[in-house]
Amino acid sequence: MSKNNRKLRRFAIQVPCTFGNHTYKAEGTILNLSRQGCAVMTAQPLSVSSYLSLWISLPENHAPIEIELAGVRWVSEQRCGLEFIRISPEMANRLGSFVAVLEHTA
Repeated sequence: MSKNNRKLRRFAIQVPCTFGNHTYKAEGTILNLSRQGCAVMTAQPLSVSSYLSLWISLPENHAPIEIELAGVRWVSEQRCGLEFIRISPEMANRLGSFVAVLEHTA
C-alpha cells in the first residue's frame, strides 16, 4: 500500500517500539499511527514484503500493544511503513482507544 492510498488518517506521534521475528528483535520509534498501520524509524534494515511482530510502547507505562503480524509495505532509508495484518481483539480495542485519544488531540 503506498503512502497515498491509505484508508485511515495517521497521527504524528513519537513512541518507542520493539519489533522482530523468530530470529531477531530490534527497536525503533513510531512516527505516525493509525488503526491499520504505522511508520517506524529504525537503524535495523528492513525489506519490503517482510513480516514481523510489533510491540508499541504507550506513554505512562501502560503495557505495550502487540501487533501479532505486520507487513513492511515501503522502506525509505531508516523509515518504513507497516500494515497491521493480525492483531487480537483485545489489542485492537486498546489500539483503537489510543488512536481515538490522538484523534481528539490532533
